[in-house]
Amino acid sequence: MKTKLLYLEDSYQKTMEAVILDVQESSPGIYKIVLDQTVFYPIGGGQASDQGRLFNNSWEGKVIDCAIQEGEHHHIVKTLNKPKIGDKISGEIDWDRRYKLMKIHSAGHLVDFAMYQLGYSPSPLMPWKGDHGKKAFIQYHGVLDKDIKKELEDKTNDLVKKNLQITWGQTNLESLKKEAIYLQPGLPTDKPLRKITLEGVGSVADGGTQVKTTSEVGEVEILTVETLGEETVVKYKLRDG
Repeated sequence: MKTKLLYLEDSYQKTMEAVILDVQESSPGIYKIVLDQTVFYPIGGGQASDQGRLFNNSWEGKVIDCAIQEGEHHHIVKTLNKPKIGDKISGEIDWDRRYKLMKIHSAGHLVDFAMYQLGYSPSPLMPWKGDHGKKAFIQYHGVLDKDIKKELEDKTNDLVKKNLQITWGQTNLESLKKEAIYLQPGLPTDKPLRKITLEGVGSVADGGTQVKTTSEVGEVEILTVETLGEETVVKYKLRDG
């Protein structure tokens, strides 16, 4: 990949300076732009992509989406004028949107860590997938024979109130096998991985952006814990949003 991913180093960095490496027109007024570095998080890992703007003294474009495609980080940009390869530009993310997405994403991990502390994960409920957007959920393989909605909500918010540190960083599969509370299926074996660690609880693989402390998340509401065939789906939201 040609792009240095600044959001992996600091999820609180809001702006950047960069150089345009490649420009492809997708449709009239819509361009896929590759930069030498970026703070814009691409869609993935259940987290929506960042939005914002790229600009310099003679050009401006609205970043409406970002995605990693064919091994490259692409900014999907709406603009009246095609930018030039080699131009130096500035960029800024929509921070209010990013910070809310970070809180929702971290809240999902707190729900999952709470499930682990309650003794329900990774057995009989094995985490499978999740979405951390407007209709946030976590899906587990397996079912329970009792209602855990209130118990799960109370444990999640207990983690919030403790103001625990959330940290992240690079790792590899062998290290993750030793320290993770569980391993998600399908993790790549041939490239570095990232992990999120909750103070005093443990680590799991993760690729998104996170807040630094559990108190930043705010109060979490468990909307439903549903059984769908052989699956359990936990739907949740932030009480302030």
